[in-house]
Amino acid sequence: MVDTDFSIMERLRDDHEDAATALVERYQDELVGFFYHHCWNQTLAEELAQTVFIKVYSARKRWQATASVRTYIYRIAHNAWVDHLRRQRNHVSLDKAMGASGLRLIDTLADEPQPSPLDDDSQDRATVRNRVQEAVDTLPEGQREVFMLANNHDLKYQDISEVLDIPVGTVKSRMHAAVRTLRGLLADLVES
Repeated sequence: MVDTDFSIMERLRDDHEDAATALVERYQDELVGFFYHHCWNQTLAEELAQTVFIKVYSARKRWQATASVRTYIYRIAHNAWVDHLRRQRNHVSLDKAMGASGLRLIDTLADEPQPSPLDDDSQDRATVRNRVQEAVDTLPEGQREVFMLANNHDLKYQDISEVLDIPVGTVKSRMHAAVRTLRGLLADLVES
């Protein structure tokens, strides 16, 4: 029998030991991806995902099935990201753009291996991926978050509305603005 998200949360609430493991297995990669697309730092993404699971576990007795479990977890993830940003306001970041070049430490310590100069197709894909990543990074925070939740995590507008605690109309307008901006920034990549 396959566990549903609701049955996992019910078992977690009832202190079944295997429920926490099942929840982590189901959502770990997704949450790490969510945070990674915000910060481009694998270690930080993993730490923030762990924070989410700790918060879910700590609040397990108060959980009620009022929204999908996925929406509930993303709401906690969003709040964890906002909390992280608030803490960072008082710290100097080595990843902040420095000087006229705008180079960041993260740019020089890329996690992915560089493609071979002999592999033009791989270079083209890497170039496109980097351009898209840079364009998404330029979006205002609200637009970027809506765009990432919809495109990278396949959340529907209603779910995004619940995660971010904003009206569905705001989700739609932010998504429209994000797509319009990205089309302008990446117009040269689209084949005629």
